[in-house]
Amino acid sequence: MRMNRRAALAGGAAAAIVGTGVAGAQTPVRIRKGAGGLTAASEDVAAFGEAVRIMKRRRDALSWERQTQIHHRASQHNNGLFLPWHRHQLAHFERIVAKLTGHDAFAMPYWDWQEHRFLPEWMCDRDSPLYERERARGVETLDFAAARWAESPYTAKLASDGFETFCGKLPEGAGMVEGYGHNHIHQLIGGAMRHPRTSARDPMFWLHHSNVDRVWATWHRNRGKDLYPADWTALTVGGFVDAEGRDVADLPVGGTLETRPLGYDYDRLYPFPVFNVIEQGPPGATRRIPMGGQSWTLRADAARGGRISLTLPDDAVARMREADDTLMIAGEGAVAYARETALEDRSLEIRMTSGSRERTLGSSPTFVHIPEPGDGHHGHRGPYVLPFRFGEEVLNLLAASEGPAAVTVFAEDLAPELARADARAAWIELKLTLTETRWA
Repeated sequence: MRMNRRAALAGGAAAAIVGTGVAGAQTPVRIRKGAGGLTAASEDVAAFGEAVRIMKRRRDALSWERQTQIHHRASQHNNGLFLPWHRHQLAHFERIVAKLTGHDAFAMPYWDWQEHRFLPEWMCDRDSPLYERERARGVETLDFAAARWAESPYTAKLASDGFETFCGKLPEGAGMVEGYGHNHIHQLIGGAMRHPRTSARDPMFWLHHSNVDRVWATWHRNRGKDLYPADWTALTVGGFVDAEGRDVADLPVGGTLETRPLGYDYDRLYPFPVFNVIEQGPPGATRRIPMGGQSWTLRADAARGGRISLTLPDDAVARMREADDTLMIAGEGAVAYARETALEDRSLEIRMTSGSRERTLGSSPTFVHIPEPGDGHHGHRGPYVLPFRFGEEVLNLLAASEGPAAVTVFAEDLAPELARADARAAWIELKLTLTETRWA
């Protein structure tokens, strides 16, 4: 089936012509739609399947294997270039699908695992080119919104996160959207999706990253427009091929901030804008006014093995134990592990412990890019760094315990049957700020 190039744009896509920013061409704005509202007969689904068939038969720059290798060799992970690199890859891939199928309005569907809790049925049809046999057992009936890692309260806060917290740091350090909203889907789908070197082989990769990109578009609307550092927007990302199969010169990060200049938009943005608990104070009070406070910057280096702990200052713990609702707590930290194959298929479990009690501060399966000779990376040589944070939710733990309190991290082995050596912890850092306030 070859689609009619002159078919009307599906789903109300805009007819305006804009520069794509990816290959210097002009294209109508394509509208990405939610996978849960589409069927196997939907134009974008049919075009995606047709393109996969075509690309798997090719042995040139437009082959399916080439797309897998682009991600394996050039993709950015665990740093502040994660979002712009994947936005460019997906935009180029959309144009390749449009070129190969003749469906000029093609836009990659997005799969929102919180709204549509199961994989789309048309991705699980064994007769479809969109089916990938190397997925986790039982994934076709898995409720992703109730699965492990899905209910983390430490997912990105789309209405309040700052730039580095959301996007990540350079040269190394994932943002919240990558560490907690991205990694676990790769691990739960399993098979090829578990590792950067193979993940683009599974068609679900593209639907998942379309939704990750939609999360960024939502944060950008809420917070991002004035938060991007100039030195970050001046960086470039590369490794892509265009719709003709030609290598694309490195592209500026600053050209990725808006979606419409890249030729696409979303039918609607992310419907879960913030995970914060609404503040509740005395009757008639609506906000807390800062009155002053104190901060501690802490760091501990690992001695050996896969577990590392950082003990909180005694005076900070004592103040938190006697706190009422006027004390604001902000803990922002990161933990680092050696970037090596022993870290693959692990889950970094971050806990606050005191006495015999503990509370999770984050839980994230690893998605580790192990560099190889010839990789198109300017980074990925340092450690694998995952952020974490906490606030007033730790007060109940501290109030119900005695003695020192610590943040402890360990790398749980998700494949214990392999009896592997421990992953190697490197360091843990934490900035803890206690702010005295009054309600007004």
